[in-house]
Amino acid sequence: MSNINTLDLSKKVEGKLYGSNIELNGNFTFLNKASKNDIVIRHWINEKGIQIAHDKGISCLITQNPQGNSIDVAKELNLPLIVTDHIEYATAFALNTSVNKYAKDAFKMSVTGTNGKSTTTHLLFTIFSDLGFNTYTNTDAESEGNTLIDPRVSDELTEFYNNNGDIEIIALEVSEVQGWDDKLMKNHSCQMINALGADVAVITNASFDHMNLVESFDELLYEIGGAARALTKQNKDTLLVLNNEDQNIKKMSEIVENNSNVKVMYFGDYDSSNLLDISYKENVGIFSKDKLYIKYDDLPFTSYHFIQDIMAAIAVCEYKELNKYDVISSLKNYKPLARRFIKLRENPVIIDDFAHNPSGIHLTIENGAKLGEHLYVIDAIRGSRGDDINEEIAESLVEVLANRENYSLILTTSTDVVNHLNTVTDSELRVFTNVLKENSISYELYDTLEESLISTFNHANESDVILLLGAQGMDPARNLLEQNDII
Repeated sequence: MSNINTLDLSKKVEGKLYGSNIELNGNFTFLNKASKNDIVIRHWINEKGIQIAHDKGISCLITQNPQGNSIDVAKELNLPLIVTDHIEYATAFALNTSVNKYAKDAFKMSVTGTNGKSTTTHLLFTIFSDLGFNTYTNTDAESEGNTLIDPRVSDELTEFYNNNGDIEIIALEVSEVQGWDDKLMKNHSCQMINALGADVAVITNASFDHMNLVESFDELLYEIGGAARALTKQNKDTLLVLNNEDQNIKKMSEIVENNSNVKVMYFGDYDSSNLLDISYKENVGIFSKDKLYIKYDDLPFTSYHFIQDIMAAIAVCEYKELNKYDVISSLKNYKPLARRFIKLRENPVIIDDFAHNPSGIHLTIENGAKLGEHLYVIDAIRGSRGDDINEEIAESLVEVLANRENYSLILTTSTDVVNHLNTVTDSELRVFTNVLKENSISYELYDTLEESLISTFNHANESDVILLLGAQGMDPARNLLEQNDII
């Protein structure tokens, strides 16, 4: 970083500077990774953290929550400390700084939406990597790096550049809604995509999630629409990719309709009378306009919601004019992220999926039920995420299971594997089970994830299917199954 001092930085992040006004030239990073002259961004800090920062020789520390006598200790140690009410402003500035420093000429893609953003981002990362581009992505199986809560992306860009050289492509997964302690971090997707300086924004879909952070579905849509608003801030040609089958997403073209620099592409179901940019014809394949792009038999997934992710990725590939046959080769050999409808076992079939919101659960059960005779659904209740989202998930289970005969529903609070940040509260458990009881949906409830897995497996026949659904409470399931010699 160059040409900025601590006072100017404090103004950029709308914070207050305690300490000296000095020139800054280090990288933005975490406290535990910091080296001399680096700038640390940390959501909270205490006196011990201030001392560690001083001992490491960092040039400046930015925080939203200085605890105890942190400010006084920083003054005594002559360590410049910036306190802001919006840590995301600091993280966005760090991201933008790192992009300009290490990836200024890169082609920068962003993906947001309720479901499918991890898979779509990973598809883009894989395709561009397979085609020989030096490509960075922040996506992973747990999607922990898609926020402005900490400087992870900024830090990783620095490390990636140091290890791999010039960054040619960035594929960035962006959380559509973010916050903590039930407090919304407003305009998250817009801020993160704008800080990236995105050339592309993909919006996958919108469904109920994060309802502990937003007050209504309209507010959720506004936050998701931030991806389109971010493109209007870019003074260059950009691409907005929208899901034509989601009417709320389709309408987001209106956000950019007065901006001639933004090209809009749609993906969805094939209709010969209304050809989309990218579309899918059942059991035939994916089309670009009226031309078959990839045959059905060459698709890495056959579940419709994953096919939508492929269509979104292909839209970007067509915009970028990538060689069609190279893209097809990459897709045919694509290996998905963990916990994305992954088959862990045959006889009985065990499917592990990061289905953690109503629409994701609905889709996974519909597709999973086709794979076996009796359907076992093990769902890890979402802990410390609020009553509303758990009520919505329970209602989704009711909708998709009510008309089925051969199923068993197993719930777990996963007390053996979750930490205090993901513990199911009494209220969350009560609202979840009340919805099931009111709709005459029978279930079994287990305190531990391990017991729910073993018991279900012991009851299942070889011709059955077991679905493992949920977020943090289900993440360790694969390891537990391996430890118990089930997979």
